[in-house]
Amino acid sequence: MKVASFYSTNADDPDVYHDESTCSPGSQIPASNKAYGTGGYRKCKNCVAISG
Repeated sequence: MKVASFYSTNADDPDVYHDESTCSPGSQIPASNKAYGTGGYRKCKNCVAISG
């Protein structure tokens, strides 16, 4: 299911954004490291695969 785009603010995480609720890497981002929007990053490969 689509959700509002978000990305991790943790410098150790990949520079990608997520927009699928079932994305495993996206769901592992703690709320304290989550920022909304795309951050100017490309879409996560897992989110691309989920959305087809």
